Amino acid sequence: MKSPGMKPAADDAVLEQAAIWLTRAREGMDDADRAAFLDWLRERPEHAAAADLVSRAWDAAPEAARHGGFEAGGFRASSSPAAPIAPVRRKPAMTPRHVVRGGLALGGMAAAALAFWMVQPSQSGFATGQDRREVALADGTRVWLAPHSRIEARIGPLGRHVELESGEAVFDVVHQWRGFTVDARDVSVVDKGTLFTVRNRQDRPVAVILARGALEVRQGGAMLAEPRPGQRVEVTGAQARVDEVDAEAAIAWREGRLVFSDCTLGEALSAFADQGAPRVTLDDPALARLHVSGAYAVADLESFLAGLSSIHPVRWKHTGQGYEIESR
Repeated sequence: MKSPGMKPAADDAVLEQAAIWLTRAREGMDDADRAAFLDWLRERPEHAAAADLVSRAWDAAPEAARHGGFEAGGFRASSSPAAPIAPVRRKPAMTPRHVVRGGLALGGMAAAALAFWMVQPSQSGFATGQDRREVALADGTRVWLAPHSRIEARIGPLGRHVELESGEAVFDVVHQWRGFTVDARDVSVVDKGTLFTVRNRQDRPVAVILARGALEVRQGGAMLAEPRPGQRVEVTGAQARVDEVDAEAAIAWREGRLVFSDCTLGEALSAFADQGAPRVTLDDPALARLHVSGAYAVADLESFLAGLSSIHPVRWKHTGQGYEIESR
């Protein structure tokens, strides 16, 4: 199993780079340095997060900043191309090399220590058996896990990363300056403060449904789709198909309900199975094409079957392994 997100050592290195850039900004930059700094900020989301976090560390610990020969300031880094670098007063000459060598300045270890003190890394795993489960990640993000689902989450100082190893999960993400990414197989969902679900079930395409906000669906760094709220993205190979869906109905299972709007019986039974319902077999495969609608409790499959038999010429019965539906 791969470890989600950046490792602590990588975080340290990026924080050190951010401290060096901010040191240069405080001393004063020429146009070439400003352009290079902005390029670095745009290169990866973690770079802008690191610059912001080191600046916050300086603000939170003015004594440490003064030990490094700086005054605590209000610099804020942005990955936006239009965001200017705040003008600074020139200090006595101090190169990035001096910052790292000095040890007292917030250029390397001290910057990382302050940043990690402000945002303690957290790594955790959650899994479900037959039941659903709601969990809270260290950053306050709420996650609902469907039955037979497993995630590994790392909340670090520069980014928040979750690997959906199997199953399905709904994410209600707390919006903040750190990015939030969900990986499922080779698909990455880059969140921008949203409510969405990701499905990673065997023998089915990875699927993402956006209920609120905005996100990007990527594969190997390439953009596959930027869905709007109410759209589903299914990824097969390197292809993404985008469909309109009722997003709130699609994530109603987190509240213990399944909502169907003119869907096929096969799709409805698959949804019940995903939520841990007993096995249902059909004596005639053609029955899977029957259409159903309505809202049902996840734990009350028999009410669904009773409703089905009242509107279609079918009957159902218990079997040793679950239920069977047959024509009548």
